Amino acid sequence: MKVLCIGDIMGEPGRRAVARAVPRLVAQRQIDAVIGNGENVAGGFGITPELAEELFELGLSVITTGNHAWDKKEVLDYFPRESRLLRPANYPPGVPGKGSVVIETAGGERLAVLQLMGRAYMPTIDCPFLTAK
Repeated sequence: MKVLCIGDIMGEPGRRAVARAVPRLVAQRQIDAVIGNGENVAGGFGITPELAEELFELGLSVITTGNHAWDKKEVLDYFPRESRLLRPANYPPGVPGKGSVVIETAGGERLAVLQLMGRAYMPTIDCPFLTAK
């Protein structure tokens, strides 16, 4: 199984780079799934439902986020509706969205994605190691 992981996609330049590179890489390298961090696709701060849909249309299988996930308030209602948009699993209970998802890859295999956020130089949240366990 081949999985392409993309770090922080920043604003419009990052979205343009994804649009230019991801379809080509998926075809050339026969990639089964693409995971990208999209918490800063909206002008460098947050994500909107429209931009998440754009990234899915460009070939992302799963979008991860982090502490900027909720910078754009319109995404709050989108998190519970879109299981492929993840927030850190180690956020406390009651936070919108999920921290993990199981998808079917292009090759028909199942892939679990768990997203955790570290705590060094970040807001205090649940321990990522205990959450993963």
